[in-house]
Amino acid sequence: MVGSIIWNVLFASVGALLTFVLSLPQNTMPTTSIKVGTVFTLFYLFMYLFRKAIGVSIVSVGKQNGGVAGEENSEVDFQETSEQETMETRLSDEEAKQTSDMVRALLNEDQ
Repeated sequence: MVGSIIWNVLFASVGALLTFVLSLPQNTMPTTSIKVGTVFTLFYLFMYLFRKAIGVSIVSVGKQNGGVAGEENSEVDFQETSEQETMETRLSDEEAKQTSDMVRALLNEDQ
């Protein structure tokens, strides 16, 4: 998760303070208190979910790039990755050839 719990509290406090200042002249103190508590809770949850979503998106981007987001891969890592991909391609080509040979053999048995 990005940031800390302090972000949640600050965001919720600003929202609650704004609600208090704008609500007090038109409402009684108990009504204002209920509104301030509700706004604080909702803003706190909103900020928590926002931070969670940002954290999840950063992790998923890091996984797609093959490492942590913001971390640069060196040329050696790139060469190792391309060699692995080449080996996987060769293996898949060899497997495809073996599979097609087996299918031909099975078809020839039926005739």
